[in-house]
Amino acid sequence: MTNVEELKAIIADTWRDEEMALSACYGLEAYSKLWPFVVTVNDWNVWNETKSNLSHEVLEWLKQHGGTWDFYHLLGSWGLVGFKDLKAATHFRMRWSGALKASPSSGRTWNPHPHDSTFAPCPPRATSSRSLQSRQVVR
Repeated sequence: MTNVEELKAIIADTWRDEEMALSACYGLEAYSKLWPFVVTVNDWNVWNETKSNLSHEVLEWLKQHGGTWDFYHLLGSWGLVGFKDLKAATHFRMRWSGALKASPSSGRTWNPHPHDSTFAPCPPRATSSRSLQSRQVVR
């Protein structure tokens, strides 16, 4: 999860207004006491178009999988999601951080056409033209 002390140090170093930085650090400390597992989502692909809230897809995912959670948007640039449960926080991080990238299982692309799939029958081995003619005659 997010290390609150490191995050407070980053806020103190990057924000020019000392009073705002102190206030933000105090708010972050209070937030981490209410929500023991805090995840920072600043540069993740979880924001809506205006970067004012989480996207609809993320909100729906949280409703289904997140258990008890809260979103804290700090001064328009910082996003924190707090969880009561470590498992939910870890699952959220794995799903939305971009750490897990999908990779193709093989060099070939999947094709739903039945004659070009792995379930298609194997073509017969090289047969002589004589056996092909005899098959045609039999039919």
